[in-house]
Amino acid sequence: MPSALSDSSARMLLSIQMIVDVMNEQLWEFSPHVQGDRPMFRGCQFYTRGIALREDTLYIIPEGEGTQFPIHRYCYVTSENLFGAAPNIHSLHRPLHEIANLVLSVFRMYHDFEVALIDIVSGGGTLTDLCREGEKFFHNPMFIHDNMFAVIGLPRDIQTTTQFEHNASSGLYHIPLSMIDEFKYDENYQATLTGHSAGIWGTSQNRFRSLYVNLWDSANYCGRLLINERQTALKPGQLKAAEYFADYAMMIIRRDIQTTNHYYRSFDDTLLALAMGGDVNGEEPRTMLEIMGWKPDDRYICLRIRSQDMKLAVNPVGVLRSVLAKELDHFTSFIYEQQLCILLNMTLSSLTPGMIHQRLAPQIRDNYLCGGISNPFIGMAMFPAAFAQAEAALSYANGQRSNAWLISFEDCALEYIESSVLKTMPMELLIAPYLYKLRGIDRDRGTEYYQTLRAWLLNERSIPKTAEALIVHRTTLTYRLEKMRELIPMDLDDPELRLYLLLSYHLMDLHNKPKAR
Repeated sequence: MPSALSDSSARMLLSIQMIVDVMNEQLWEFSPHVQGDRPMFRGCQFYTRGIALREDTLYIIPEGEGTQFPIHRYCYVTSENLFGAAPNIHSLHRPLHEIANLVLSVFRMYHDFEVALIDIVSGGGTLTDLCREGEKFFHNPMFIHDNMFAVIGLPRDIQTTTQFEHNASSGLYHIPLSMIDEFKYDENYQATLTGHSAGIWGTSQNRFRSLYVNLWDSANYCGRLLINERQTALKPGQLKAAEYFADYAMMIIRRDIQTTNHYYRSFDDTLLALAMGGDVNGEEPRTMLEIMGWKPDDRYICLRIRSQDMKLAVNPVGVLRSVLAKELDHFTSFIYEQQLCILLNMTLSSLTPGMIHQRLAPQIRDNYLCGGISNPFIGMAMFPAAFAQAEAALSYANGQRSNAWLISFEDCALEYIESSVLKTMPMELLIAPYLYKLRGIDRDRGTEYYQTLRAWLLNERSIPKTAEALIVHRTTLTYRLEKMRELIPMDLDDPELRLYLLLSYHLMDLHNKPKAR
């Protein structure tokens, strides 16, 4: 057979199983032995005594010649009852010319198929052109999707394969986001993503089987070839034929990578790269948003959920994943460092932040989880900051506030700002000096000016509320405030000073707060 351009790995070699598939189609009676069978035949030949034998040749043994053939080493086809250890087809009980014609027709079929694929690749054809030729050979609808679940090879009417979604702006079809999310958390499906060989996948969504081959460029997952069992039954020998077909598909993909500088990264990897503010090819987020039907300037919110026990991974695959699908809409999710990370489109969703909190809080509590929610943000450029916000809220939910397992960033924003500031400068240089002076006076004289000023600020300078909070008479409170002004001159009518004093109290409380275990 001709070699496939410069990629010798794509050269098609036949196996005994491929011959068996055609004989089964013809309803022939025979006995196959396929143990140890593998694609290795470059051609076929009649066996005659004395010829030099080759392992890459399938031998057709005429009647009466089998006694001299080494049936335990070389593969063969014969009408006789020859039970050898090498892969073979025997007991055909058909005329030799019929056997030879069928075997030769199979070699010719694969030869013509390979020539057609080479012509498409060498002629600058597309993946759709390749799939169109593949459908003629496999007698079933097929398509190719990339690592972002965008359909990049589709030769026929969309409705005859599966229910794809069409994006008007890009002109591309995509696998529906709901189906992508189902796949992402299906352990059986996830197990198929690491394979380099063809396999059979049965989907409850489509209610038919698919022959699949993952497309790899070295260690990079580029997508998947799928042949749907809709018109004819899938045959065992087609698995290897599909792998050969996938080799030619990768030639086109590699060519496109070189011409477009496209980098193949998985759907979840792209989300994570965006969340972490990493270097992302501009085409990747655009394609991802198109798949989801989202726009870059939509309004979003980010959630991060994990187990309350830091030693355990969050379990989003089971109960929580089904809960999210029931309670939320217009969202996507991915796993990062034992956390379930969620990006929700607020522009398209019917939910408000309050409704999200209300719906998820009971589920978070009942499943012994904790979660953090970012502030709403506009545009994917703000995703990294929101991702960090959700992590900050999660850290407060996880152990620091035992009675609140789902916290919004706005509920802990002040503590976050204060703790961040304390990381850059010693507290002693941040706190208002007035408070140190008040604490010194209280220590020396037994007074309570420090707590009095705090209560007065917290109660927004209300004498009645402050007196009630301190459980003192109003006259006593007024006296303390006047005395403070005499001891330490402060312009308490200045709103900026009052804010500085309140922040200083918060910083001191944060500094003295016991560390969460």
